[in-house]
Amino acid sequence: MAGARRGRRGVGRGALTAGVLGTAVLILSAFPAPSAAQDTEWNRYTLEGLDGVYVRAETNDACQGAGVSADAVRADSEAALGDAGVPLLTREEMLAAPGLPELRVTFECGGGVVGVVGYSVSVRVQQATQMIRDTQITHSEAVTWYATDVGVSEAANTATAMSAALAAKLVEFADAFKAANAEDEGPG
Repeated sequence: MAGARRGRRGVGRGALTAGVLGTAVLILSAFPAPSAAQDTEWNRYTLEGLDGVYVRAETNDACQGAGVSADAVRADSEAALGDAGVPLLTREEMLAAPGLPELRVTFECGGGVVGVVGYSVSVRVQQATQMIRDTQITHSEAVTWYATDVGVSEAANTATAMSAALAAKLVEFADAFKAANAEDEGPG
């Protein structure tokens, strides 16, 4: 008898946990998610003197299932950056440029509650770097600037929500890139 009660109690807790989780997701989806960025004067300095960036986009299977492809993300990113005046590099130009400057755009999606998708959008500059303490130590990919956003949306609206988040992060990057590469106008 006690075993039967424990079994029912466990099922009840599981249903309660799923219900609480579902309610929490719905509440959180009503509020904009905080975003993170590493956009300081020091980080902007790492963008100074770049000839441009090569755009690389990645998505996971869950995002692809929500209608978001890496090719579309890359095309949208390149169009937005081109419109903003950020020089774009081909893969070959990037490989020949000092630091191998790459703007990596990453979309990740996850589920858990039917009809709801949690997502993250990450925009980061990756460059080859060299350690000051020991110049023989180099890193082929070090993140020198980044901005991210996370959110929750209904499954049918995931692509639209992620596209809006990406647009905002690309504006942040374009502003940082242009500020770092603005030519000083002397007096007169």
